[in-house]
Amino acid sequence: MYEIVNEPNLTIAFDMDTQLSPFGAFGIYIKQGNHCCSAIIDTGDWWGIHRGYNELVNMNRTCKGKASFRQYLTDCGNKLIFTLDFKGSLNIDVAIYEYNYECNMTIESLDQTYLPKFIAFFEAFLERESEES
Repeated sequence: MYEIVNEPNLTIAFDMDTQLSPFGAFGIYIKQGNHCCSAIIDTGDWWGIHRGYNELVNMNRTCKGKASFRQYLTDCGNKLIFTLDFKGSLNIDVAIYEYNYECNMTIESLDQTYLPKFIAFFEAFLERESEES
């Protein structure tokens, strides 16, 4: 489990899961105040993880843009989307829809210095792709 953000009112942690799905699924846990959101994000294939990772790296380099982790072929399922607003703040949108569980959460105005920590998680996660193949 990678605890990326641990502030008094906000916790964001990711977990790697190459056993559950051969398609590059990862776990996400976000707790803001009393509101909690957790689930597995499955992009449908490793290409989706690579694409989202490259978008994150580009955001960090250019200080603008968007990075999406979701089912690319159907645009359905659970989604994790990173954006940088016009002030340079990092925003995270999460949409989880599983069976009877639904969670929509937006984290706004997160310090952009957290972006390299998210990138480091996905670098480590992508290293597991070759180990599992």
